[in-house]
Amino acid sequence: MAAGARSLTVTRMSHRTAELMRLAPDVYGAALAAARDERAAAGVTERVLGRAAAESVVAPRDALVERAILTAVRGVPAPCFEVMPQPGRDAVALARLAGYSADRVAMSLELRVDEVKSSMLHALRSAALQGTS
Repeated sequence: MAAGARSLTVTRMSHRTAELMRLAPDVYGAALAAARDERAAAGVTERVLGRAAAESVVAPRDALVERAILTAVRGVPAPCFEVMPQPGRDAVALARLAGYSADRVAMSLELRVDEVKSSMLHALRSAALQGTS
């Protein structure tokens, strides 16, 4: 090694860390779509991935994306979601951003399908009325 050259130590990344890093762009993308701004999305991503890192098994991509969307719309929602009442806000966000069906939204939010549909309609109407005032 040449004089003055530094030796770099490369540590091997754990499988868990590698998997979370692989999923990070999807988690951040979901958070960015649901959160008020980039800084809020970064904070949501950090919370979701931090929680996932502490779990015994890395959650699948869909579960982490769902967590990111719900964390964002519940804490730092984008303006389009902020005007919506709960639980419709969560339901609309999962349907629009994660592509969930009403059945899947109901399962995720532990609601009946008719409750999901009703809450989504109410949330979308509230958002539309906010846009006209």
